[in-house]
Amino acid sequence: MTNKDIEKIIEEFEINKNDYVIWIIANVADTVQDEESFIKHSNFSEFFTKAEFSSIVSAISDIFGYVRIFYSEMEFITFILSNKNQIDSLHTIIYNFTRDGIKEGKKSLIPAFCDLFQLKYIGSNPFVVSLLRNKFVFSKFLENMDISVPNTMLYEANTHNDISCFIGKSVIAKNIYESASIGMDTTNIISYDSCEDYNIKLDELCNNLDVKQLLIQDYIEGIECETFVINLQGNYYAFQPIALEINGSSILTSKISDSNSYAFADLSKYMNDSVCDNIMRVTEKAAKLLNIKNYARFDYRVESNGKFYLIDIAGSPYLTRHSSIAYLFINILGLNYNKIFSLLAALTNINQSNDVNCKSDSKRPLEK
Repeated sequence: MTNKDIEKIIEEFEINKNDYVIWIIANVADTVQDEESFIKHSNFSEFFTKAEFSSIVSAISDIFGYVRIFYSEMEFITFILSNKNQIDSLHTIIYNFTRDGIKEGKKSLIPAFCDLFQLKYIGSNPFVVSLLRNKFVFSKFLENMDISVPNTMLYEANTHNDISCFIGKSVIAKNIYESASIGMDTTNIISYDSCEDYNIKLDELCNNLDVKQLLIQDYIEGIECETFVINLQGNYYAFQPIALEINGSSILTSKISDSNSYAFADLSKYMNDSVCDNIMRVTEKAAKLLNIKNYARFDYRVESNGKFYLIDIAGSPYLTRHSSIAYLFINILGLNYNKIFSLLAALTNINQSNDVNCKSDSKRPLEK
């Protein structure tokens, strides 16, 4: 897919942009509501800062004008239940950036609820969203489908699993359900010559992270990169991989991620075009296998010899100005930051319109 193709999709959508009602749902720092104190909240590092969210709202408002904002899943659900007979499903598009809650199902609540009410939203369906939160399950599935992933196993705390396959190797231990950098620092990369030593360290990590399971993978020495992929009517298109430049660390740790202490570059700065092209083709294959609905981001580690391994998938990746997707649009595609949100709305409208059965003339939009 060329830049002109992307621009055409965006232009055709923006011609009729005033026909749409736009809602945004997001979890933002310092907006947790007292009446929702019964909820077991996500790690607050997953929430947007006020500055990050302001830049997103500004970009979307610049496209559409007025937008309605919901600051929690429950606020949105309550609103829909109170106004369900007044919603024009064909002309309402929801930017869902929610990530509150725990375990692998935390990001599937809003997609499931929207499907129930035939509302169009920018991310994947609840099954795919939940699947992508369990790194062990999707890694093993994709491995079975000939997608290259690191050697992977599930470690159960205090059960002394047989991890002899990792003896003498460097491995990385991760939280199975959280975003890749949450709870991560360089001490998560370990290497021992006995299962006993591994068990002691892994049990300690489980305790520190307050989890009962860990994902254990071969640690891949090399460059980390992120690849944006979209679905247009069942056809998948991946874009140029973007390398993370992390000075002073071999991995993206929680501290580095929270402080945005990293930069981006075109992966072709480090790898030849054939490696970049192969990553794009593998991303398209994996996205199709997983039935990504509109868009996602696939993360890889790339060895110096060009061999690469899929290490994580973000079903609702960050779209802040300091993100690989923003870098892609501005520095590689030569498009304005706002165009990210026009493209996502266009894809949602194209891919999901056939799923919405209500007639546009039967209801009037709540707001416009």
